[in-house]
Amino acid sequence: MNVDEAMEKQGFRVSASCAGKASYVKWIKHQGKRAYITVTDMSGDGLPGALDEPVKVAICELRSGEEMEPCRDVDSLSAYLETLGE
Repeated sequence: MNVDEAMEKQGFRVSASCAGKASYVKWIKHQGKRAYITVTDMSGDGLPGALDEPVKVAICELRSGEEMEPCRDVDSLSAYLETLGE
């Protein structure tokens, strides 16, 4: 399974800003508020290219875009996706 298929299976879609930054995004409810999860490569500017690549994961408030929790580094995209199945 490639990265796009794995992310789509978990409900993520690709999102890109006009500044050229891209991430995988999934809409959620967090602490009773509408929010979204972003998953990027370690630079924070692009999409991960492989399931074994380290990633940055952030949960942001939908309206403001402010982080609801500190951004965290995860050893690999596959390790992060495994946590979603729990």
